[in-house]
Parts: sequence; C-alpha cells; structure tokens
Amino acid sequence: GDIIVTAQRYQQRLQDVPLSISAIGGDELRARGTTDLKDLQYSVPGLSTFEYGIGRQFVQLRGMATTIGSSTVGVYLDETPLGLDTQGDPMNVRLYDMERVEVLRGPQATLYGQGSMGGTIRYIPAAPQLDAVGGSFEGEYSQTRYGDSNYKAVGVLNLPIATDKLGVRLVAGYERIGGFIDNVATGEKDVNSADIYTVRGTLLANPSERLSLSLMGVYQKSKQDSQDFGVGYQTGALVPEPNNDRYTLIQGKVRYDLDFAELSASASYIDRHNEGVSDVSGLYVPFLALLGLPPGFIDRVGLSNVSDFRIYNSEVRLASESEGLFGWQIGALYRDSKSHSIGQAFTAPNDAPFEISSSDVLIRNRSYALYGEVSYALTPKLTAIAGLRYFNEHKTADIDSTSFGSSSIDIGDETFDSLNPRFNLSYEFSPSSMIYANVAKGFRSGGFNATSAGMGIIDIPPTYDSDEIWTYELGTKHQLWGGKLTLDASVYRNEWSKVQSYTFVPGTAFAAITNSGHVQGWGVDLSAMARPSRYLTLTATYGWNNLKFDKATVDKAVGDPVDGAVRESWSASFDYRPALTDRVTGIFRIDYQHA
Repeated sequence: GDIIVTAQRYQQRLQDVPLSISAIGGDELRARGTTDLKDLQYSVPGLSTFEYGIGRQFVQLRGMATTIGSSTVGVYLDETPLGLDTQGDPMNVRLYDMERVEVLRGPQATLYGQGSMGGTIRYIPAAPQLDAVGGSFEGEYSQTRYGDSNYKAVGVLNLPIATDKLGVRLVAGYERIGGFIDNVATGEKDVNSADIYTVRGTLLANPSERLSLSLMGVYQKSKQDSQDFGVGYQTGALVPEPNNDRYTLIQGKVRYDLDFAELSASASYIDRHNEGVSDVSGLYVPFLALLGLPPGFIDRVGLSNVSDFRIYNSEVRLASESEGLFGWQIGALYRDSKSHSIGQAFTAPNDAPFEISSSDVLIRNRSYALYGEVSYALTPKLTAIAGLRYFNEHKTADIDSTSFGSSSIDIGDETFDSLNPRFNLSYEFSPSSMIYANVAKGFRSGGFNATSAGMGIIDIPPTYDSDEIWTYELGTKHQLWGGKLTLDASVYRNEWSKVQSYTFVPGTAFAAITNSGHVQGWGVDLSAMARPSRYLTLTATYGWNNLKFDKATVDKAVGDPVDGAVRESWSASFDYRPALTDRVTGIFRIDYQHA
C-alpha cells in the first residue's frame, strides 16, 4: 500500500509530497538489519556519515557537512529536535520498533528550523495499538570481519488498557557491538567493543474522537572502552580512550480537532551525560621534553571531558484540515538549552609540575521561532506553496581555561536571527506522477571565538555570524504499472554563503572562525524500486554532488571539497520472500552498498 508520511507536518502519501524525500518503513528497517543511522547511509541518496565511536558521528546530506559549529542536518525523534550546538556528538538513536524513518533532502528551515541546511532526518517510533495485545522478540548474531562478535536482543510489548481509548507500548533492547581495533601498545584485542542498553515506553490516550494525548519516555546508555581511532585495525594509544554516554528524553504531545483546523502542541525535556578521554600523548610529550622535563618523567598524557546537557523544547501548531483549494499552517516554538563541560589533562607516570590543560565551559542558548506556510491549488493539477520562518536565538558563554599554567576567561553574549523562506510549485500529471520545483533557504546559528588567545595584543573577532544556504531544485516522482515501479529523481544547485571557516587574523598566525567561506555546486539524487512479483522487490539508489569551496580559507584551497561529504554513492538490493507455508515466510536478501 501507499506509504503515509508527515514530512510537511500533516499526513500525505509519500508520492504526493513535492520534495526529495526517502521514507523507510519498519518492515524494511528490520529486513535490512538497520539499528542506527549509519546503516541507512547507502540506501538513501545523498546521505553519508562517518563516526569514531558510539554517539561520535558526523552526518552530511547533499554535500552539506562541516566540522565547525553546529550540525548542518536537522535530526528529530518524533516531535523532539535532537540537535546540539557542537559537531560530532549527536544523540545516538537506536532504530528499534520504528514506524518509519523519513529523510528530507534540501533545506527544511521553514518547518524544522536551524541546522536543517542539507536536510532533516525524522525518526518516527511506532505508536501503541489500542485494539489488540501484541508483541515481538528479535535476536541477532553476527561476526565483524577482523573483529569480535555482535549480538542484539529487542523485545516489544503492546498492551491496550482500555480498548480504543488507552494503551501502552514498551520497547527494550540490548546490543553488543564487536570491536575491530587492536591496541599494539598494550596487546589488547578488539578494544573498541561497545554495549548499548535502550528502554522506550509510550502511553497513548484517545478520550474522544477529537482529542489525542501521548507521553513518551526514552532511556539509553552506552559504554565503550575505546573510541574508534585506528589505522589498519590497530591503535597505539597509551591512554585508554573510553566513550560513555547516557540520556533520558521525555516528550508529551496533544492534538485536538477544531473542525476547521487541528491544534497540536508538544513539549520535551532531554537530560544527557557524556564522558570521554582522548590520548594526546603524541602532541604533548615531545613538547614537555622541550620544557626541560627529564626523559620518561611523563610519557603519557590524556585529556578527559565530562559534559552535561539539559534541553527543553516546546512547540504549538495550528494546521488547516480542509482538502480544498487553500491550505495553511502556523506555529511557534521555544527552546532552552544548557550545557556544562569540564576538560582536564592528566599525565603518567608522574604528575606535571604545572597544569597542562583544563577548561570549564558553560553555554546557554534560548531561542524562539515563528513560522507559517500556505498552499493554493492554482488549477486541479498545479499547486503553489510558500512558507516563512523567523528565528531568534540568544547565546551566552562563560569559558574558564588554563594552558601550561596560564589561565584565561572568555565571556560571550550575542543574539543571532534569521528569516528563511521557501517556495514550491508542483504539477500532477496524475495521482501517480508529478514534477516539482523547490527554492528554499537554510541556516544555522553563529557562535563565539576565544578572544583571550590574542593575549590582549591581537584583536580576535569575538563572534562569527550565522551561515546560510539557498538550494534550487527540480524533481520528479512516478509510480508506474500499478505501483510495480517507483522512480524518483531530482537535480539541485547549492549556494552556501558566509560559511563558518577558519581564517588567519590579519598580520598574525592566529586562526579564528569567521564567515569567510563560500561553497557552491550541483547535485543529483536518483532512486528506483521495482516489484515484478508479490514476493520480489528490487531497489537501487544513486547520489552525486560536486560541492566545493570557491574561496580559500586556512584549511581549504579553492576547489577543495566539503569535509565529510561523499561525492558519489550508490546501492542496490534484491529481496525475495516466498511463502513457504501458510504461516512461514522465507527471506533471501542481498544488499550492495558503495560510498
């Protein structure tokens, strides 16, 4: 049947969404053995990730990626935005008992806010079923090449409390991810193995046909003795590099049918704690010898970091329910994010006679946004959409740091704002065939530089501004031969301006973040799915872009690609599921992926 999505914040057939979007349903996620985002990167055109541990990940869509500032891809768990103000440490979401995952390509700032420059990823958990008791158990074992064993166990229980009125759905999972990196310095094998524990519960109440309420809670804990740093499946780290993370997320939602429109509201709270250690011996030990410390006095230096996050999100939205010529939606949201990070260097076998490095960082971001979008059917086949979002964020930072015994304090206090439009025009040749054009602006907020690095002599800019992207896209979507063949294709042009980049402070060797970069280029997304029989499904995807810098920065020459972006990726799958008996189905599947 048709896949139903909520990419535009209301229910639509996937075929009817005039955007470049991939939707992977729960059955497909299970068939692929998908447990987190990295497992999807090859089957979604334009998506790629690279990571160095559990929850240590960089994500890019359509060539939009950077290691500076906040993420360029928005990520949501149901109605809760998961984005942080830093790169490389997103909240890890295990894809247990998901109804679907939606990947929206291209800027989505109008409906999804800051950070959604390359696109938005939405994890939609399965909701409680209020009319039947149900459940499932899944066990899995696999072997990592050149590494250790992997195993997973996931249980699901669906329990109606009052038929059609109240129910609960519980999910619990455990994963052991086998390591594949050996420590040649200590002789330990597979040091980067990890354990992940996840519990999720959802309570759904439908007191009347008009009113729906839900409450969801998630707790996840991961423990990894060593991060995924290594070359040729080996590391020479002298200091253990653990990566431990846990978070609790609570979300409440309410929806009420007003006849002329649907009123919805959501609120969520996130409490996250992260601890990690990095081996920086290679950087500091030679330098300490130059300072006169005797050989062997210090031969190991580690840098520990402990971070705590407290994030509150709320949003209210009113959307028309009319299926006539005119549709609309308006919304407002508020977000309050606090983070506290403490970093500390330590040495062995002896303590350093001075403090090598330490930091105490307090950051608070408070933001609000107002948005609206209207659609109008110019003809029975031609529809126009226009949307606009205003975003305002107040950031403060209090940074107390010490380097080689010298202490400094940096204070930041700034407000950033942005106005982001979207225009879309779509033409339906038939209910199963359309072409669309989309123009949208995306953005992410600015931040602070450490002015103390200038020692009162060199003038370092205290802030850097938001950067922004305009994307111009032409796409087409088709369902042919009664849905036996589905084709999606799009071509786009990205113009990324005011890119947050490192530049030298004039006349010095000091580098600071400014908005000096500029990136542009073309891209293509293609996907196809064929069902020649009820038992056989064939899929293929292809993504390509040539985004590159056309202005030089400290670490980028003209023509350099974007960090972490994949130029080309493609995938193919063969899925055959014959009915062996009335109750038993065989599964034979082959996946090929390249990036």
